[in-house]
Amino acid sequence: MSSALNVLSGIAAAAAGFHGEKVSSSGSIAGLDLAKILPAMLGSKAGGAAGIIGSLASVASKSGLLGGDSKLGNLAGLAGSLLSVGNTSTVKESAGGIQGLAAAILGNSGSASSLGSIASLATSIGKTATSKNDLLGMTSQLGKILGSSGGVSFSGGSTALKALDSVLGNDAKGTILKSILGGLAK
Repeated sequence: MSSALNVLSGIAAAAAGFHGEKVSSSGSIAGLDLAKILPAMLGSKAGGAAGIIGSLASVASKSGLLGGDSKLGNLAGLAGSLLSVGNTSTVKESAGGIQGLAAAILGNSGSASSLGSIASLATSIGKTATSKNDLLGMTSQLGKILGSSGGVSFSGGSTALKALDSVLGNDAKGTILKSILGGLAK
């Protein structure tokens, strides 16, 4: 079973791939830094988003998860407070297309090569899109598959998505990432 951090990393790699970019050999994804994205999605102590995200941010800050260092354990804790991963066995890797991409995201190890494969697959699928709206429809569908068949749930989805605007703005990769997460939130 994949961890929440691996799933979120896989989603970021897919967003980069749909944008036509590769994942670096170190596993980093340019423009989609989870060390900045996760705390933004949880809100901040100063401005604090309302509801579940505000509560999670409060717990995260008290436990030191929002500390200045971006240790992997801190990121995993933050990811786990936003995403939970249930039974992933209903998504079949052999299905190909969006379904196969969802399976790759759910089964990824978080390694650079695993994330690179996800980005490559997303690039191939994204090339079949005939328009920006078609591409965003694909990415939203990916989120829906991750949620319905993949057992991934996204806590506080709409509030967390709005918080991403402060970090990602209108960047194309950010829009794709928000589309995937938006599909997951539905």
